Amino acid sequence: MTEAQAAKMRSNTATLLNETESNLQKLSGKNLPADQQETADQVRQFVEQSKEADQNGDLQRAASLANKAKLLSDALVKP
Repeated sequence: MTEAQAAKMRSNTATLLNETESNLQKLSGKNLPADQQETADQVRQFVEQSKEADQNGDLQRAASLANKAKLLSDALVKP
């Protein structure tokens, strides 16, 4: 992977994580049913794992986890 490709992947991952964090902020303070709370906890785990993978240089894993977190968080904030 070239430096340009790595930079683009890191940028895309950061965007996904930022959007996920925004979704989680929308849920903050809400009383979620148990199943949705479990999903929110899973989202937070994916976010942390994505950040760790990025720090360890595993950009593919970081991007995959960020994408999973974003998809799950999108489902939580849908009306």
